Amino acid sequence: PPHTRLGLLMPFPSGPPPHRRYTASMAQKTLWLTWLPAGDGAPPPQPIVQALHQNGFAVQGAPWIDAPADFAWAELGKQLAADQGPNVWVVAGRTQDFANPDHRFGTAMIAALLTADRKQPPHIVLLGLDGPLDQATLPTLLQNAILVDAKAAGFAAKVLIATTPPPVRPKEPFRMRVSAHKMFGLWLEVGPATGSWQGAMVGAAGAKPDNHAVGPRGGLPERTELHYKLEGLELEVGGATFVANAVQNPIGPEDAYYVRLQGRPSAVLIGQHPDVDAEVSVLRF
Repeated sequence: PPHTRLGLLMPFPSGPPPHRRYTASMAQKTLWLTWLPAGDGAPPPQPIVQALHQNGFAVQGAPWIDAPADFAWAELGKQLAADQGPNVWVVAGRTQDFANPDHRFGTAMIAALLTADRKQPPHIVLLGLDGPLDQATLPTLLQNAILVDAKAAGFAAKVLIATTPPPVRPKEPFRMRVSAHKMFGLWLEVGPATGSWQGAMVGAAGAKPDNHAVGPRGGLPERTELHYKLEGLELEVGGATFVANAVQNPIGPEDAYYVRLQGRPSAVLIGQHPDVDAEVSVLRF
């Protein structure tokens, strides 16, 4: 069920939609619609909800909760990442909505949660309400999302067709989980996608790491021992300045490096300890 803070955009009866192309035996795909537009002049979601419903989706959804200081996006991410989460996550907005830094960061973090915590991640669809979106301008973690122009004829059928094959899990040299709460802040949990690392490093542009730890993956350790730690390391990568922490602890398949970030980063870099391997991956928001 949807979280109590999120509520439904529009409730629909269960069962197959009244459309000739679908039969009563066809299982409906579940879809969660996140509606970004808000304020005066914002378009209403009902026509989009109705079109998706008529094309075979069991639609639920809610407006985006714009409370970045409370990490409201983490609450939605936890809901969508549950084992019984939706088959499809649609984020609908105008160009101005997808340009909002808080929207960009929050939706990208939810994408990271879905990749890390769902055995079968849902399809992610970005629905441009005022025209097609430019993939090159999207956050790194949303680069593999399906882009659909809501102004195009039959857009809802295009969503259905695009989400028919199984989703493709992004291939990165690292794994990353994220956890956030207004009481304990924003933590990134990173490690190698395969094999082991001889140490790890996490840095941020527009934010700074203020705590770090090493322990078993899946949750912050009660105690930690950091080997040859570096703190407040400044790096220039791609024209941006990053502040990073690093350790030389071995990070294997069941280990993780945890870093807390103070502030909302515009980009994050992840890699091994710089004395071991100078190559890093950069996630831009």
